[in-house]
Amino acid sequence: MKNKVAIVGSGNIGWALRKLLQDDYDISQGDILDGLDATDSSQVEKFLVGHDAVISAGPYAVNKNIAKVAAEKNIGYFDLTEDVDTTEFIKELKSESVLMPQCGLAPGAINICAASMMEEFDDVKEVLMRVGALPRFTTNEMSYYLSWSTNGLINEYCNEADAIYEGKPIKVMPLEGSEKLVIEGESFEAFNTSGGCATMCETYADKVENLTYKTIRYPGHLNHMKFLFNDLHLKKNKEILEKLFDKEVPRTKNDVIIFFVKVIGMIDGVLQEKTYLRKIYGDDKYSAIQLTTASGVCSVLKMFLDGKISSKGFTKQESLSWNDFLDNKFGQVYK
Repeated sequence: MKNKVAIVGSGNIGWALRKLLQDDYDISQGDILDGLDATDSSQVEKFLVGHDAVISAGPYAVNKNIAKVAAEKNIGYFDLTEDVDTTEFIKELKSESVLMPQCGLAPGAINICAASMMEEFDDVKEVLMRVGALPRFTTNEMSYYLSWSTNGLINEYCNEADAIYEGKPIKVMPLEGSEKLVIEGESFEAFNTSGGCATMCETYADKVENLTYKTIRYPGHLNHMKFLFNDLHLKKNKEILEKLFDKEVPRTKNDVIIFFVKVIGMIDGVLQEKTYLRKIYGDDKYSAIQLTTASGVCSVLKMFLDGKISSKGFTKQESLSWNDFLDNKFGQVYK
């Protein structure tokens, strides 16, 4: 008998989740367009009856309510949020099942990968997690087209980011910390955005000297974002900015995900570095951001349903096994 999995949200990622999971599980999917108001606890409770797990693929603002109902009903809960406040709320919930926010690409797979690489070192000096969701071709001034949630993009560009500096957790400003990256001969820029560290700064405080997460973009993008968000103060008018982006910035499925982790530290008394790099491209069926994000949450869902996650309540990404994550058909995209 197949496990029953509920999916809240039927946008780009919700659609991909259903396609990936429908052969292995009994899927129910609900969305505001179908009449499911995820802000209404009674509707969510009714929708989740009889299910083993739920994935929230809706706007991050509905996650708290879905997580609360799932916790009360002891249903496995997974979401894709990069919103730190949502995660803090879920941390406080009690459940006899798993509550795992921040699945997907980043946060999500990037944290599991980095934590696994850190275990190869006797002493970790620096952890760099860098992820870019990029159009393969651009012609506009900001070198960017939309490939995922405008709401989520603006949120991570506006909120403080977490980092570890000299062993201590700190907050850093979004759109700061600019650096140049050269990956396989191509130049990129990277800068602070919120959410990507997930709970790693809490986990590795006093255990790692420096740890950062940054978003990768093509050179020049950051200056245009600073003009919009800081000079025009549109970070205080997110709704206006979201409408502007949705109206004027083209969407693309011809995209690429750059997944990059570098760890520097001591191994047998020698300072060494190790790098994990994947470039993942979209295809005729899925965009790269759809594939990586949906595959990330599908892999941890399968781990849970297969009994490879034994924790109860709030569960950190970095507590999971990268080998187990890769060792199922959903995690293969990162292999």
